[in-house]
Amino acid sequence: MKKISIVSIASFAFLTLCSLTEYILRPFMQDQLYTLLIGVGILAISGIITLLSRDNIGLNTVCFVLSSLAMGILIRAWYINRGFDNTLPVMLLISFITVVYLWLFYALSRLPFIRASRRAYLVYAIIFAAVSGIAYLLVMLNTKTTFVSTFGYYMLIELAFILAMSLEVESGRQLWRNLTLSTYSVFAVALGVLVAVIMALVCGEGADCDCDCGDVSCCECLDGCDCGTDLNPGSDKRRKKKQ
Repeated sequence: MKKISIVSIASFAFLTLCSLTEYILRPFMQDQLYTLLIGVGILAISGIITLLSRDNIGLNTVCFVLSSLAMGILIRAWYINRGFDNTLPVMLLISFITVVYLWLFYALSRLPFIRASRRAYLVYAIIFAAVSGIAYLLVMLNTKTTFVSTFGYYMLIELAFILAMSLEVESGRQLWRNLTLSTYSVFAVALGVLVAVIMALVCGEGADCDCDCGDVSCCECLDGCDCGTDLNPGSDKRRKKKQ
């Protein structure tokens, strides 16, 4: 089986399990802090096992699955924090689109002038990642949706899979090992969720922020909501216009 096929199947399975985990755990996990801690804990356990697994396919598979479960739990913590409630079909669609993103990278990498040189491939990979990041930021800053951030987190994981695919390997075991190691990009997701949770806890404990957004979470004020403070004398007028 070709490397691109293995990576595509693995990444789709990883993101699908992540999406299912978040969806299934919704009735059982309602506290963002505890959910975050559980996700980080599972990820840490997976990391410890990885240190011992080397190229053992069975142990690496266990770590791969644990990382996916941890990712799903961290996405759950993010959804609690942001008040998101995406449907399962939407999340599965995002998982599929992220794999299409992988195929786009692969298709462009087959261009003759990129295939001919390892240096050209490296430059292409850096440009692709940079353009992806800029495009994502532009979309995120100019749209109000509940799924763009999810795609951003999934795209980050997919970039790690792309890195694993780009490395030279001598066997399927080594490729699977690289894919397992790439799943620890989930730690970056954990960091993003941690910042959001800390901001929410700080706002909840020490800030007086009365937002007109349908969600009284203080941190929603950072998303362009009209906050009830005395810092802007015209805020009352804008609030009346909205009503």
